[in-house]
Amino acid sequence: MPRHRFFVSFSLPILAALLLPALAFGDDPLASKVLVVYATNSADSVAVKDHYIQARFSQPATANVCAITLPDPTAATLSQSDWLNAVKTPIRNCLTAAGKTQILYIVLAYIRPFGIALSTGLGYYALDSYISDIWDQYATVDFNPVPTAVHRYYADAQNQGNVYSPFQSLATFRAQPRSQLIYSTWRLDGATPAIAIGLVDKATQTMNHALGAACIDRNRGDIGNVLDASYGLGDWDLHKAAVFLAQAGISVVEDSNVDEFGAGLAGPRCPADGSPVAFYSGWYSLNNYNGVGVFNWAPGAIGFHLDSLSMRDPRGGTNWSANALIDGITVTSGAMAEPYLQGLPRPAGIYRNLLEGANVGDAFMRNTRWLKWMIINVGDPLYRPFPATGLTPFNPPAAENSLAIAARDVVGGLATTGTITLSAPAPAGGVAVALSTLWPAPASLPPSVTVPAGAASANFTITTNPVTAATSLEIVASAGAATLNNSMTVYPLLASVALSQSTVSAGQTITGTVFLNNSAPAGGVTVSLSSTDTTVATVPSSVLIPAGLGRANFTIDTSVAAGTSATQIQAALNGSVASAGLTAVHAINGVDFSAATASPGAFVVFEVYLSTPAPAGGVTLALTNSNPAVASLYSQSISVPPGSRYGNVGITAGPGTGTTTIQVSYGGDTASLVLTVTN
Repeated sequence: MPRHRFFVSFSLPILAALLLPALAFGDDPLASKVLVVYATNSADSVAVKDHYIQARFSQPATANVCAITLPDPTAATLSQSDWLNAVKTPIRNCLTAAGKTQILYIVLAYIRPFGIALSTGLGYYALDSYISDIWDQYATVDFNPVPTAVHRYYADAQNQGNVYSPFQSLATFRAQPRSQLIYSTWRLDGATPAIAIGLVDKATQTMNHALGAACIDRNRGDIGNVLDASYGLGDWDLHKAAVFLAQAGISVVEDSNVDEFGAGLAGPRCPADGSPVAFYSGWYSLNNYNGVGVFNWAPGAIGFHLDSLSMRDPRGGTNWSANALIDGITVTSGAMAEPYLQGLPRPAGIYRNLLEGANVGDAFMRNTRWLKWMIINVGDPLYRPFPATGLTPFNPPAAENSLAIAARDVVGGLATTGTITLSAPAPAGGVAVALSTLWPAPASLPPSVTVPAGAASANFTITTNPVTAATSLEIVASAGAATLNNSMTVYPLLASVALSQSTVSAGQTITGTVFLNNSAPAGGVTVSLSSTDTTVATVPSSVLIPAGLGRANFTIDTSVAAGTSATQIQAALNGSVASAGLTAVHAINGVDFSAATASPGAFVVFEVYLSTPAPAGGVTLALTNSNPAVASLYSQSISVPPGSRYGNVGITAGPGTGTTTIQVSYGGDTASLVLTVTN
């Protein structure tokens, strides 16, 4: 699994967890907005459900509870049919019974499946994220390669430009006309049921008064030298999280070097004195937890790591979140498969919202762009680490100077708008703001803009030029001693090319897709196509993407492979080139007998394994038998159903003895085995 591709024996204090009291401190005002989902065929799920209800409801009978029965309560993933029949439909029924518009949060009580293996899209997504959009109001498709839009509750932020939306609770959002009927979905989970139960107890014990230090782990050095673009987005999110926590009076350790806490220049512990940690965010160790002995997690601690497999499996493995739960953290979030950097939860907005008085259910959802994607949240969504009124200076946040860019990702040749906003109305005569860009950049802007007297903001136009590769730039706005900065990225119109499969055999015909970074203009665009090795695959010379569309498919014809060979399928437009690798392999991967030696009259199975799944409609493999007197085939061919790699045929040994060769042919490839029949 790559690093964030940018679109840009454990010890466990189980006894202590079990001894924590189940506190029924009275109904949270939002408890009636929670639907608790549990698996009837999992005793652990039932136990965690019961504990959560006891802790959160002074009168448990008033809880909204949803019972589902899972095909396999130990399986990590669900098939598409099981998702529809065993999860989606029952939960929809429960939501309807409880009042689907009344529920804001869905809590999965120690339910094992955390993924869905779908037959379309990428094929593997977070179950929790699909439940959040269970009414399909955000999307009706399985996204590939990435989601195409943010959900409506998401609040974008421009950290370098100091641009943030006021916090809005999920309840307020959902009360608005035309809001999406989406839910903040969480799970009570971990390596053991005791850990899941402990999450509830620690959340209720520290509600409104989380105490401890903050550890923020960046890796790109001086933030003044980092653009808020590409991977720099992550560092800026982490830096502003540290700024906000420090403004609220929380002790913050912000590390900026490539070493993570626990190693090298970052030091062996965070904080160095080993005092309790209540907040953590950082990056980058792929599928790894570096926190044992490094963090002393305080009760109520919230922490999450920015990496592509940070929640690979909430029950265990090497991933950050599963091990942080074992280590004592109370709330965490992460990706069970490649989320891309934009798909991860955003630390700055999350901590800012928490400091404004949000619960974690609202803060994480408001700062995670996409649903039906890869993110899993673990903990109690009602947990609020600070009072509902927030902490100073976040109740409400004071007005500040900012530099906003309407579209920070823009295709070259298009324009966008910049906005200067002052913390107070401009005085008489207005405020003249000088504008410039750092480094040679594919963009131009006016030399200055004036915020008129009595006004607090002014707009200016940013014009971009065509580019052949993604290019980031920094815009600087200066007025006297005050300076504002923000970053943006200019992209070529051509985004990428993708293949329906990356490995082919037997002269298969597959599909390629060209993607644009924006809709095609009037008249459409013609993208040139080529294959670097036409003995492996051929493509049409070009494909037209009609006006208003952002993609188009084309056909790739592959040749029968004499051996493993590869080619690059390339797309070119206006000097920009995108490519995808395609490998051709032998059609037949192997053959086998259930027994290579048999007595006359015995039944033997001849098995064949294909290198790639059979295409739609399946395939028929021809068979030959060199000596029918020694053995007879049940059929002269083997049928392999679509999507399968395996087929077989029965053989009856005898009546004669000796040897015979069974040969299978498919797609220009052959394979054979010798069967011996002896008394």
